[in-house]
Amino acid sequence: MKLKRSELLILLLIMALAFGAGQWLRSSRPAGSDEQGEQLRALLKPGQLQMISSLHCPYCVKARLWLSEQRVPFEECFVENDADCRQRWLATGAQATPTFVLGRSAVLGLDVPRLIALAGEAE
Repeated sequence: MKLKRSELLILLLIMALAFGAGQWLRSSRPAGSDEQGEQLRALLKPGQLQMISSLHCPYCVKARLWLSEQRVPFEECFVENDADCRQRWLATGAQATPTFVLGRSAVLGLDVPRLIALAGEAE
């Protein structure tokens, strides 16, 4: 069976919409559960978790929002505005933001289970 050009375009449009909807659903999921937020909050002391961000990073916005909503103590700096922050970020070897620094460990992205494990080790 051969598809007409208009049918092929409609099929491609439907596939693109389905893909876009899937991406949107994945990106709108919270970073972690309330229980994980409570656990991370209990393990961390103020100043212990640093979030290295960039000004136009949507993942940084999402991470900041989740951490703030969960009342997890963290400090944030921006690589574009702060030379020390940029140097710290470069020293981690990370190539994207947000990068989280906890003790001597760096975590790329808001990997809540990994941060909980690192915070537990730091106790």
